[in-house]
Amino acid sequence: MSNDDGTEDPGMNREDTPISYDFTAHLTHFCRVLRSHGLLISPQETADVMRALSAVDMMDRGRVYWSLRALLLSRRDEIPIYDSLFERFWNFEELPLRPHIDSDDDLVGGAKEFRRTPSMAMMPEDDASAENTLVQMLRTGASSRATASPPDLSVLRADELSELSMIAARMIRAMATRPGRRRKRHPRKGSPDLRGAMRLNLSRGGDAVVLPRKRRAPRTPRLLVLLDVSGSMERHVQLLLQLIFAVTQHTKRVETFVFSTSATRVTRELSAPSFSEALARIGRVARHWSGGTQIGQALAHVNTRHEYALNRYTTVFLLSDGWDTGEPARLSREVQRMRRRVHRVVWLNPLLGSEDYQPLTRSLQAALPHIDHHASARDVESLKRLPALLR
Repeated sequence: MSNDDGTEDPGMNREDTPISYDFTAHLTHFCRVLRSHGLLISPQETADVMRALSAVDMMDRGRVYWSLRALLLSRRDEIPIYDSLFERFWNFEELPLRPHIDSDDDLVGGAKEFRRTPSMAMMPEDDASAENTLVQMLRTGASSRATASPPDLSVLRADELSELSMIAARMIRAMATRPGRRRKRHPRKGSPDLRGAMRLNLSRGGDAVVLPRKRRAPRTPRLLVLLDVSGSMERHVQLLLQLIFAVTQHTKRVETFVFSTSATRVTRELSAPSFSEALARIGRVARHWSGGTQIGQALAHVNTRHEYALNRYTTVFLLSDGWDTGEPARLSREVQRMRRRVHRVVWLNPLLGSEDYQPLTRSLQAALPHIDHHASARDVESLKRLPALLR
């Protein structure tokens, strides 16, 4: 139909076509926007929101508002931010991410923003041999540079979170206490110890007055996790860190350290009630995140100052790609020192299994003769083999 001036009215002839909109993507983007404004929202909270909204009336604004608020907010001062963004979310308006903020600035409630910073492995190193200060060597592997930047952890998909939960459950079962091969004397239980009875009754003329007993001593498996958080490992560490967090929620037999140019114990931080809170705590204590790599120095720190975590029932998971600026001889010496005191040492390499990859770095060549397993940790599928290594 045409107007009086001869032009066609587009609104009168246009067919009404349904507008398709992916609400899951809209909700995920809403969570990402809230996180960019300083709210501590992890993949677990995002998955919880998906499940919660499937149980409420999506057309009821009040129910959706309070469901999201109960799951996504942890502090009172986050309410104004949430209210303003929820209004745009409910009206399907554009939700822009917050512009980049310097990581040294405090966000809402003093939390630090976990943003990707330039990888230290791709930054110029000081090279004394370069006369021109504008031309410096660019290292693409290991770096000796220390840094004080917070971690950047990418979001895991919902199916990966489900897989990690199942792997964590299998690891917890593998760490259950079970009878060991050694036998220990017990006052009432166990089989008679005839050899011990002869020794104890020699003073009584050899008569079996006292009959001692022995039972199999319980074996309590423990897990020591060493995570390389240097610049070259930044995009790989989040997978295993999420898995170890899930395990730590159900057992206290796990000790966790993160290292680059120095090592930091983060066992207490991983006991937080949520993964997002654990990340915030780790970001406050591990200021060397995304720095250089000194694997031998980190192992020496654990061997010397945390020797309580090393015994014959301990399995060590060391996650690293092998890029190291330290001395290979020191790394070899510290790996041997640790191996003599623990049950098993497993080197988890995220590069193993990639096309044309070979472990040819000097650090790996020095360490491989002294480790029990060199396993891949490049994806969730490769982590499914970890529970078997705990037995």
